[in-house]
Amino acid sequence: MGELIDIPAGYKKSKVGLIPTDWNIFRLSGILASAKLGGNYENSVSDYGLPLIKMGNILRGKVSIESLQYIPVGSEHHENDFLKEGDLLFNTRNTLELVGKVAIWRSELPKALYNSNLLRLEFDKNHVHSNYFMNYVMNSDYAISQLRRFATGTTSVAAIYSRDLNKLNVTLPSLPEQNKITKILSAWDKAITDNQLLLSEYITNRKGLEQQLLSGQIRFKDHVISNDKIKTKVGILPKNWELKSITEIVDRVKEKLNPEPETLYREIGIRSHCKGIFHKEEVTGESLGNKSVFWIQPDCFVVNIVFAWEHAIAKTTEAEVGMIASHRFPLYKPKADILDLDYLLYYFKTARGKHLLGLASPGGAGRNKTLGQTEFAKLKIPVPSLQEQKRIVSVLSESDKEIELLKQNITTLTEQKKGLMQKLLTGEIRVKVD
Repeated sequence: MGELIDIPAGYKKSKVGLIPTDWNIFRLSGILASAKLGGNYENSVSDYGLPLIKMGNILRGKVSIESLQYIPVGSEHHENDFLKEGDLLFNTRNTLELVGKVAIWRSELPKALYNSNLLRLEFDKNHVHSNYFMNYVMNSDYAISQLRRFATGTTSVAAIYSRDLNKLNVTLPSLPEQNKITKILSAWDKAITDNQLLLSEYITNRKGLEQQLLSGQIRFKDHVISNDKIKTKVGILPKNWELKSITEIVDRVKEKLNPEPETLYREIGIRSHCKGIFHKEEVTGESLGNKSVFWIQPDCFVVNIVFAWEHAIAKTTEAEVGMIASHRFPLYKPKADILDLDYLLYYFKTARGKHLLGLASPGGAGRNKTLGQTEFAKLKIPVPSLQEQKRIVSVLSESDKEIELLKQNITTLTEQKKGLMQKLLTGEIRVKVD
């Protein structure tokens, strides 16, 4: 026998758990007015023309207009195939993890078509207040879990067919309550979107500030000796800045290790795209074989020579003390009174810094494009006084903190909205209807 549970007053058991007694469960087939596949435009895509929304553009709840494809303006299509405000799109094909995503079209573009992997859903107005409400319903936890069970195929290619989509169970309150729930969740969406727009603005401003500070276009008054400029290979710089080679501002450090066979060691790795150091699983000295390894020293600039061109750079900290690295991860310690480590890291995080790393990494793509350490040592970067370097680092660091706080705020709002959505769409939290 199943475990007995107390059913609160005003609630009833259902296929999706406890729901209010005045709510009803429907199969999607019972509330769908129409489901229309997009056009088959795959053989006529172009680099310009009418934008085409594809399965990769469907995120949970919203449509992304990044990485668009287009069909030529003269291509055959029906006027009814254009998306309109509030259309709900269902992703019928994708990977097993991504198939079944649902998103609302908010007129992100003046005109757009959608392809044959997407279904445009319309609902019976007698049961469903709006597509906006159904966008939340079909992105709820209980809907997603059902849709994943409906998916057939492999991990890389999966599909959800209309016959299975029609079996989706959804819970619906009254039309006025649906409207109120939609307004509440839309307010949270707006707060998240506003913060995302603010974050985008911060990041854009941060990039401009970084470029100006690291080229001397913006200066601190107490560090300006004169307004004279000099022309260099990297552009116009303040006259009291110097263009120095890497070998002039850092020392290569290398403390060789002879591993003990039974001793455990932990190696580091570096993520590409400036995403920092990660720590690998411990291994025995014996398993290292003949690999040449070195002790990590803190407060050093470190680079993965295989993926330097892909911005695999970082700085070591006390957290890496006692760990090791192979010869692929050379360490460079800033020379005292000449260079601030964070200034060096900030410089190489820029587009200009990445370009220099690419220049010092000859060869083809991937593992054939290895950083030449002799070429790296010859690279030259602009070097202001140590005090001005620290001021630059301080300003950029504060800007980074503001961006990180915004990102955390967006994450918090998103998690809060997800929890609220789950409770509103199951009736755990009820809303007062006027």
